[in-house]
Amino acid sequence: MARGTLPSRQYATEVALRAAAVEIARHACDGANGRVLGDPVFEAVTEGRAKFKGYSACGDLVQYTLAELGVTDETLINRDTDGGTEAWKMGKNLSRIVYQSGSAFVWAKVELRPKPGDILYVAMPEHVCVLEKLDEDAGTISVFEYGQWDSKRQKPSGKRTITKFSVGAKNLKVGNRTLRGWLDLVRIPGLLHPPRASVDSTQVA
Repeated sequence: MARGTLPSRQYATEVALRAAAVEIARHACDGANGRVLGDPVFEAVTEGRAKFKGYSACGDLVQYTLAELGVTDETLINRDTDGGTEAWKMGKNLSRIVYQSGSAFVWAKVELRPKPGDILYVAMPEHVCVLEKLDEDAGTISVFEYGQWDSKRQKPSGKRTITKFSVGAKNLKVGNRTLRGWLDLVRIPGLLHPPRASVDSTQVA
C-alpha cells in the first residue's frame, strides 16, 4: 500500500474498533504473562529486530497493532510486513505516529483523556504503548508495551503493565513519565464506517 491509502477494513462502531485494538495488543503481549525474544508472536511483532543490542521494540507493538487493525497508510505505518512499498526505517516508529498523523494525534491537556486502544506517547524517556484501561478512581493505568526486559527469563519482552496515573496542574502523569499525547484511533481516516444518513419518514412515499 502507498501513502494516503485507506484502511483495509472498517469497524461498525467505536466500541468494536477499540475492543479490536486492545485484543490485538493483549495477544501480542500474552496479557500479563508477557512474551520474550524467541516467542513466535514476539518475533512477528518485532520483525526479528529485538535481537540487536540496544534495540527498543516499543514502537513495534504500536505499529503492529495499527497494521493488524487494517491501517495501510504508510504515512503512519512503518513495517516490512505491512504489504506496502516502503521498508521499515529506523527512528520512524514514533515520529510517524506523533508528527505525521495530522489531527488523529491529540496533544495532552489536563481535561482530556485517552480511551482504550489509543496509542500513548509518554516522556521522558520517550516511549509509546497501547492503552488497555484508565481507572482514575483507583489512580491506575494499564497498558500493553514492548521494549521491556524480563528479568526472570533474561530476555527482551513485551507485557501488560499497571502503573500510577495522576493529574497535575499542567500535565498528566503515567508513572514517572509525562503523558504528552495519544493517537486517537477514531480519528484515523477510514477505520470507522461512515454514519448512515437518517431517513425522514415524512418524506417517504
